[in-house]
Amino acid sequence: MAKYKVYKNPANGYTEKVKDGFNWPVFFFGPIWYLFNGLVGQGIAWLLVALIAGTFTIGIGAIIVWIIAGVKANKVKEKSFLSKGWLYVGYEDEIRQDNI
Repeated sequence: MAKYKVYKNPANGYTEKVKDGFNWPVFFFGPIWYLFNGLVGQGIAWLLVALIAGTFTIGIGAIIVWIIAGVKANKVKEKSFLSKGWLYVGYEDEIRQDNI
């Protein structure tokens, strides 16, 4: 079962969950996920690296690049939240148990 970390925006109380582990949408959709999550520069960078790696390795390098991007994507999203002043609340299942 997937574990999710919860982040809270102190300005409006809005919360977001970030999955712990591999990010499958990044593997399949790559830069589109980065665009929808406000990480445009990183999405473009990963796309360029994948295109270059894929060009020289008949596409295999691009697959490897997107696997690496899928591993790192959730940590990047967490760092983005923290840099914008969001607060780490805890794991989703721990929060639910505390509220019972």
